[in-house]
Amino acid sequence: MKTLNALLLTLLATFSSAVLAIPSLQLAGDGSDDWYYNNATETWDVSSPNFDLYAYANATSEDGGNGSYAWDSDSLFAYLVVAAVPSPDTTSDAFNITIDGATYFTSGYGNPPLEDTNSLAPHNIYDTYYEVYEFQFDGIVGDIDDVQPGETGTGKGYTQMFSISDIELFGDVDGLHFDLFTVAGGEWDLMTSSIDDIQVNSFAPYSHDVEYVPEPNILALLSLGLVFIGLIRRTVQQ
Repeated sequence: MKTLNALLLTLLATFSSAVLAIPSLQLAGDGSDDWYYNNATETWDVSSPNFDLYAYANATSEDGGNGSYAWDSDSLFAYLVVAAVPSPDTTSDAFNITIDGATYFTSGYGNPPLEDTNSLAPHNIYDTYYEVYEFQFDGIVGDIDDVQPGETGTGKGYTQMFSISDIELFGDVDGLHFDLFTVAGGEWDLMTSSIDDIQVNSFAPYSHDVEYVPEPNILALLSLGLVFIGLIRRTVQQ
Protein backbone atom coordinates (compact mmCIF):
# COMPACT_ATOMS: atom_id res chain seq x y z
CA MET A 1 0.00 0.00 0.00
CA LYS A 2 2.84 2.36 0.89
CA THR A 3 4.45 1.59 -2.47
CA LEU A 4 1.18 2.40 -4.27
CA ASN A 5 0.76 5.66 -2.37
CA ALA A 6 4.33 6.66 -3.16
CA LEU A 7 3.76 5.88 -6.84
CA LEU A 8 0.55 7.94 -6.90
CA LEU A 9 2.30 10.86 -5.22
CA THR A 10 5.12 10.67 -7.75
CA LEU A 11 2.69 10.61 -10.66
CA LEU A 12 0.74 13.52 -9.18
CA ALA A 13 3.90 15.57 -8.71
CA THR A 14 5.01 14.80 -12.26
CA PHE A 15 1.60 15.69 -13.69
CA SER A 16 1.39 18.90 -11.69
CA SER A 17 4.87 19.89 -12.81
CA ALA A 18 3.97 19.26 -16.45
CA VAL A 19 0.76 21.26 -16.17
CA LEU A 20 2.38 24.21 -14.45
CA ALA A 21 5.57 24.28 -16.50
CA ILE A 22 5.84 27.23 -18.87
CA PRO A 23 7.69 27.32 -22.20
CA SER A 24 11.32 28.38 -22.16
CA LEU A 25 10.64 31.34 -24.48
CA GLN A 26 7.40 33.09 -25.40
CA LEU A 27 6.09 35.97 -27.51
CA ALA A 28 2.83 37.85 -26.96
CA GLY A 29 1.14 41.22 -27.17
CA ASP A 30 0.33 43.69 -24.43
CA GLY A 31 -3.25 42.52 -23.94
CA SER A 32 -4.80 45.63 -25.50
CA ASP A 33 -7.77 45.62 -27.90
CA ASP A 34 -5.33 45.71 -30.83
CA TRP A 35 -4.52 42.05 -30.18
CA TYR A 36 -6.48 38.83 -30.64
CA TYR A 37 -5.59 35.15 -30.66
CA ASN A 38 -6.10 33.48 -34.05
CA ASN A 39 -7.12 29.89 -33.28
CA ALA A 40 -6.83 28.85 -36.92
CA THR A 41 -3.14 29.78 -37.19
CA GLU A 42 -2.34 29.57 -33.44
CA THR A 43 -0.79 33.03 -33.42
CA TRP A 44 -1.31 36.29 -31.61
CA ASP A 45 -2.38 38.77 -34.29
CA VAL A 46 -2.22 42.56 -34.23
CA SER A 47 -3.54 44.99 -36.83
CA SER A 48 -2.16 48.31 -35.60
CA PRO A 49 1.16 49.37 -37.23
CA ASN A 50 2.33 50.63 -33.83
CA PHE A 51 2.29 48.15 -30.96
CA ASP A 52 4.20 46.73 -27.99
CA LEU A 53 5.55 43.21 -28.28
CA TYR A 54 6.60 41.20 -25.23
CA ALA A 55 9.16 38.41 -25.00
CA TYR A 56 9.39 36.10 -21.98
CA ALA A 57 12.17 33.77 -20.84
CA ASN A 58 11.81 31.18 -18.11
CA ALA A 59 14.26 31.85 -15.27
CA THR A 60 16.88 29.53 -13.85
CA SER A 61 15.71 26.92 -11.38
CA GLU A 62 17.60 28.79 -8.67
CA ASP A 63 15.37 31.80 -9.38
CA GLY A 64 12.21 29.73 -9.24
CA GLY A 65 11.79 28.94 -12.92
CA ASN A 66 9.89 25.74 -13.65
CA GLY A 67 10.42 25.14 -17.35
CA SER A 68 13.01 23.27 -19.38
CA TYR A 69 15.38 26.17 -20.01
CA ALA A 70 17.67 28.04 -17.59
CA TRP A 71 18.30 31.61 -18.74
CA ASP A 72 21.60 33.27 -17.87
CA SER A 73 21.19 36.93 -18.74
CA ASP A 74 24.91 37.67 -18.28
CA SER A 75 26.20 35.52 -21.12
CA LEU A 76 23.29 34.60 -23.40
CA PHE A 77 21.60 36.50 -26.20
CA ALA A 78 18.18 36.08 -27.75
CA TYR A 79 17.16 36.70 -31.36
CA LEU A 80 13.91 38.20 -32.58
CA VAL A 81 13.12 37.34 -36.20
CA VAL A 82 10.80 39.45 -38.36
CA ALA A 83 9.72 37.59 -41.51
CA ALA A 84 7.77 38.75 -44.57
CA VAL A 85 4.47 36.95 -45.24
CA PRO A 86 3.91 35.62 -47.81
CA SER A 87 7.34 34.96 -49.30
CA PRO A 88 8.12 37.94 -51.57
CA ASP A 89 9.61 37.91 -55.05
CA THR A 90 12.55 40.00 -53.89
CA THR A 91 15.28 38.58 -51.66
CA SER A 92 15.86 41.88 -49.84
CA ASP A 93 14.09 44.89 -48.36
CA ALA A 94 10.59 43.45 -48.37
CA PHE A 95 9.58 45.70 -45.47
CA ASN A 96 10.66 48.48 -43.15
CA ILE A 97 10.22 48.32 -39.39
CA THR A 98 11.48 50.15 -36.29
CA ILE A 99 12.09 48.07 -33.15
CA ASP A 100 12.94 49.85 -29.91
CA GLY A 101 14.46 47.42 -27.40
CA ALA A 102 16.54 45.27 -29.76
CA THR A 103 19.51 45.87 -32.05
CA TYR A 104 19.45 45.09 -35.77
CA PHE A 105 21.69 42.05 -36.29
CA THR A 106 21.40 40.66 -39.82
CA SER A 107 18.98 39.89 -42.64
CA GLY A 108 18.62 37.24 -45.30
CA TYR A 109 16.36 35.09 -47.40
CA GLY A 110 15.55 31.56 -46.31
CA ASN A 111 14.99 29.94 -42.92
CA PRO A 112 16.98 31.67 -40.15
CA PRO A 113 19.61 30.96 -39.13
CA LEU A 114 20.71 29.81 -42.56
CA GLU A 115 23.57 27.84 -41.03
CA ASP A 116 21.13 25.69 -39.04
CA THR A 117 18.00 25.23 -41.13
CA ASN A 118 16.85 22.14 -39.25
CA SER A 119 16.31 23.75 -35.85
CA LEU A 120 13.75 26.49 -36.52
CA ALA A 121 10.99 24.73 -38.44
CA PRO A 122 9.40 26.58 -41.39
CA HIS A 123 5.79 26.14 -40.08
CA ASN A 124 4.45 27.53 -43.38
CA ILE A 125 6.33 30.83 -42.95
CA TYR A 126 9.81 30.22 -44.41
CA ASP A 127 11.57 30.45 -46.83
CA THR A 128 11.15 34.21 -47.00
CA TYR A 129 12.95 37.53 -46.49
CA TYR A 130 13.67 38.13 -42.81
CA GLU A 131 15.51 40.44 -40.43
CA VAL A 132 17.10 39.38 -37.13
CA TYR A 133 17.37 41.57 -34.04
CA GLU A 134 19.59 40.74 -31.05
CA PHE A 135 18.85 41.50 -27.40
CA GLN A 136 19.31 40.25 -23.84
CA PHE A 137 16.81 39.58 -21.08
CA ASP A 138 18.58 41.97 -18.73
CA GLY A 139 15.76 42.98 -16.40
CA ILE A 140 14.87 41.58 -12.99
CA VAL A 141 13.22 38.21 -12.37
CA GLY A 142 9.48 38.43 -11.91
CA ASP A 143 6.29 36.44 -12.29
CA ILE A 144 5.44 35.29 -15.84
CA ASP A 145 2.58 33.18 -17.21
CA ASP A 146 2.00 30.78 -20.05
CA VAL A 147 0.45 33.21 -22.53
CA GLN A 148 -1.17 30.60 -24.76
CA PRO A 149 -4.99 30.66 -24.38
CA GLY A 150 -6.21 27.79 -22.25
CA GLU A 151 -2.86 27.31 -20.49
CA THR A 152 -2.42 28.15 -16.81
CA GLY A 153 1.30 27.66 -16.13
CA THR A 154 3.09 30.27 -14.05
CA GLY A 155 6.65 30.72 -12.91
CA LYS A 156 9.57 33.07 -12.46
CA GLY A 157 11.22 34.60 -15.48
CA TYR A 158 12.36 37.63 -17.46
CA THR A 159 10.27 40.01 -19.53
CA GLN A 160 11.50 42.19 -22.39
CA MET A 161 9.32 44.75 -24.19
CA PHE A 162 9.78 45.95 -27.76
CA SER A 163 8.07 49.03 -29.15
CA ILE A 164 7.22 48.37 -32.80
CA SER A 165 6.49 51.23 -35.21
CA ASP A 166 6.91 52.63 -38.72
CA ILE A 167 5.96 49.39 -40.48
CA GLU A 168 5.99 49.53 -44.28
CA LEU A 169 5.22 46.51 -46.46
CA PHE A 170 6.46 46.36 -50.05
CA GLY A 171 5.23 44.47 -53.10
CA ASP A 172 2.94 41.54 -52.40
CA VAL A 173 3.89 41.30 -48.70
CA ASP A 174 0.71 41.57 -46.61
CA GLY A 175 2.00 40.84 -43.11
CA LEU A 176 4.94 40.19 -40.79
CA HIS A 177 5.66 37.13 -38.68
CA PHE A 178 7.73 37.20 -35.47
CA ASP A 179 9.83 34.35 -34.07
CA LEU A 180 12.11 34.16 -31.04
CA PHE A 181 15.06 31.85 -30.39
CA THR A 182 18.42 31.38 -28.69
CA VAL A 183 21.48 29.54 -29.99
CA ALA A 184 24.07 27.14 -28.64
CA GLY A 185 27.15 28.89 -27.32
CA GLY A 186 25.17 31.85 -26.03
CA GLU A 187 25.81 34.34 -28.84
CA TRP A 188 25.59 34.19 -32.63
CA ASP A 189 28.78 35.77 -34.00
CA LEU A 190 28.48 36.45 -37.73
CA MET A 191 32.27 36.54 -38.14
CA THR A 192 33.55 33.61 -36.08
CA SER A 193 30.67 31.29 -35.12
CA SER A 194 30.84 27.71 -36.30
CA ILE A 195 27.81 25.59 -37.05
CA ASP A 196 28.01 24.18 -33.52
CA ASP A 197 27.68 27.68 -32.06
CA ILE A 198 24.57 28.78 -33.92
CA GLN A 199 22.31 25.77 -33.66
CA VAL A 200 18.94 26.83 -32.29
CA ASN A 201 18.58 25.36 -28.83
CA SER A 202 15.41 27.08 -27.64
CA PHE A 203 12.54 28.87 -29.38
CA ALA A 204 9.08 30.19 -28.66
CA PRO A 205 6.45 27.53 -29.38
CA TYR A 206 4.60 28.14 -32.62
CA SER A 207 1.34 28.54 -30.73
CA HIS A 208 3.01 31.58 -29.15
CA ASP A 209 4.00 33.20 -32.43
CA VAL A 210 2.99 36.75 -33.28
CA GLU A 211 1.87 38.18 -36.61
CA TYR A 212 1.21 41.71 -37.80
CA VAL A 213 -1.75 41.68 -40.18
CA PRO A 214 -3.00 45.10 -41.37
CA GLU A 215 -6.64 45.83 -40.64
CA PRO A 216 -8.67 44.19 -43.44
CA ASN A 217 -11.34 46.86 -43.29
CA ILE A 218 -8.80 49.60 -43.99
CA LEU A 219 -7.40 47.69 -46.95
CA ALA A 220 -10.92 47.08 -48.24
CA LEU A 221 -11.75 50.78 -47.99
CA LEU A 222 -8.61 51.68 -49.89
CA SER A 223 -9.48 49.18 -52.61
CA LEU A 224 -13.03 50.52 -52.85
CA GLY A 225 -11.65 54.04 -53.06
CA LEU A 226 -9.40 53.12 -55.96
CA VAL A 227 -12.30 51.42 -57.74
CA PHE A 228 -14.50 54.47 -57.21
CA ILE A 229 -11.81 56.78 -58.61
CA GLY A 230 -11.52 54.52 -61.63
CA LEU A 231 -15.25 54.64 -62.25
CA ILE A 232 -15.28 58.44 -62.02
CA ARG A 233 -12.43 58.71 -64.50
CA ARG A 234 -14.19 56.34 -66.89
CA THR A 235 -17.42 58.34 -66.62
CA VAL A 236 -15.62 61.63 -67.26
CA GLN A 237 -13.84 60.20 -70.27
CA GLN A 238 -17.15 59.05 -71.76
